Amino acid sequence: MFILFSGQALEFQRDLTVNRTLWHFEKAFSIPRLDRDTALAVGIGGKNRGGTWDVSFLHSTQTAMFEDGSRTVTFQALEINGRSFFFKKFFIHPYFQGGISIPFIRVENGASYEGAISNAAYFGAGLNAGAGLMIEVGPSILFNAGLMYRWIGFLYAFGGGKGRDINNLRVEYLGPEFGRLLRTDTVTLTAGLGFVF
Repeated sequence: MFILFSGQALEFQRDLTVNRTLWHFEKAFSIPRLDRDTALAVGIGGKNRGGTWDVSFLHSTQTAMFEDGSRTVTFQALEINGRSFFFKKFFIHPYFQGGISIPFIRVENGASYEGAISNAAYFGAGLNAGAGLMIEVGPSILFNAGLMYRWIGFLYAFGGGKGRDINNLRVEYLGPEFGRLLRTDTVTLTAGLGFVF
């Protein structure tokens, strides 16, 4: 078993490259434009001759600018990843990676409901795929560096009252439905250290 600490360079694409507002009659949800950011992750996992697995928690915070001012935005994700090694007998292990993600975005004062302002939250699901190198620095230290592609679809929006399916929200007040998930993807550079115990 090992404890993993890593840093990840994130650059969100698609629906998180512009500020937008989605509506549901008396509710409005602010969706931020997210800039390039660095996230920190901590996790626990296991290693065997053929690869590793880990469960990790990822966190980043940034400030998003809206017409009415700035708001703090938090991106978090609970992720499960597995890596399959090549060159299993050598201390340097090139690998392929696959995994799943349960992401969460919180926007400070990002929702309004019947005139009351509250925090907005968006929940979803995602898939991870990547490749990299894991190096056994010593008997109890692992170094990992890689490139990972993360695809995310946000399913639900919360903030003041009942949560709403993002598919059913509207692009303007009483306008047409958004009609799909809120989508983003990112190509992520990651580097980390694992400590075997």
